[in-house]
Amino acid sequence: MLRQIAQRVADGETVTFRPTGDSMVPLIHSWDEVVVAPVDPTRVEVGDIVMTKVAGNVYILPARP
Repeated sequence: MLRQIAQRVADGETVTFRPTGDSMVPLIHSWDEVVVAPVDPTRVEVGDIVMTKVAGNVYILPARP
């Protein structure tokens, strides 16, 4: 599911969805509504929540330096 959402965002779309799992607790809980949108990468700051692709897998995580 995240790959499809990431592709839609890469195509310029803003997407709202409800992820499952607990890897982002306490920032995001399972079934919380999440909105992802295209953003200029130069505007991302440490601590922002980002959707990123690493080695072909898509993750939602806090941005790091």
